[in-house]
Amino acid sequence: MRDFDYYSDLDSHPFTGERKVDFKAKISEKEFLNGYFDGTPNYDQVKDVTRGKVYDIYKVEGFGDMASFYFINDAGKEDCLCDFFFEKAE
Repeated sequence: MRDFDYYSDLDSHPFTGERKVDFKAKISEKEFLNGYFDGTPNYDQVKDVTRGKVYDIYKVEGFGDMASFYFINDAGKEDCLCDFFFEKAE
């Protein structure tokens, strides 16, 4: 039960803290995220991450009803993004 579906729906079972996990998730290409990737002012820009790419998620840090997913980015460094940046990897 500790997979993408479980951690992408924390409204029904919020948690705080870190958990070791092992699942894959894809960086979403949904339009509402464009500002984080295209240099739009007033958006924190996401770097060294490829939209549409599947990453291995190895840790989740919960903050109640939202979470950060940890993965190794395209530069080979640890990175994390909020759960709304991801979708289920098919």
